Amino acid sequence: MNRCTFMVLLAVTAIGKACLSAAAAEPNAMAQLPAGARVGVVNLLDGEVTHFHAAAHLENSYLKTYPVSWPVGTMLLTTVRAPLTQRGLVAVPLAASDALVRARERCFLNASLQRGLPKECAPLYAQLAAAAHVDALIVLGPGRNDAAHSGSARRRELPDYLRGWCVVTGEGAAPAPPQLLALSELLLIAIDSGSARLADREWDASGQPWSGYRAPPDLKAIPAAQLDELQPLYAAMLQHQADGLLQRLQVSH
Repeated sequence: MNRCTFMVLLAVTAIGKACLSAAAAEPNAMAQLPAGARVGVVNLLDGEVTHFHAAAHLENSYLKTYPVSWPVGTMLLTTVRAPLTQRGLVAVPLAASDALVRARERCFLNASLQRGLPKECAPLYAQLAAAAHVDALIVLGPGRNDAAHSGSARRRELPDYLRGWCVVTGEGAAPAPPQLLALSELLLIAIDSGSARLADREWDASGQPWSGYRAPPDLKAIPAAQLDELQPLYAAMLQHQADGLLQRLQVSH
């Protein structure tokens, strides 16, 4: 073997290893299901809204989390049921298993899902799917404002511990409307031969303004009725996530 041939082989080997490494690090781009397949719909996102006030002086900033009565699981099911039905699939509402609930921190908040499902989490999804006799899962869970979730799109002006559905206010001569952030991850999990793999992850931390906002008498105690005005706005952001997710779902007839 001459030196030129040897160098070509080295280059081909290096490219092959790089491709295998990239394939291992990135979730597959599609989930393929037969018509009539059952898709489990699972919610792991708490029904709460976190208000973070970013003051000009750090010591004046504060955070408060409000529980809300919104049926987040129903919101998710309502968002995906009609599109799944239109594709010839069956949406199946599922409660998360106790094991998956206990593992939520490591399967969502402490996970880098850009690289696929953590190896300790994939069996939990596979077990849930097997018990419910579903062929795929759509799962909503919390994310964080950090590099592992947002990558380069992380909101650097905000704390990285912010998670879930958030309202951000700030100070200034002419305050802008509060920003609504949906720091949540929507996953499409394919079940192949009893194993679970991540087919798609939808994450969008860009946010949107709180339309129709009126400053409450006490910004540190936002009334429940005013927080309830946010439900359709977060439902719209969830719809945007679901629209992107369902584009990664192919159905064979």
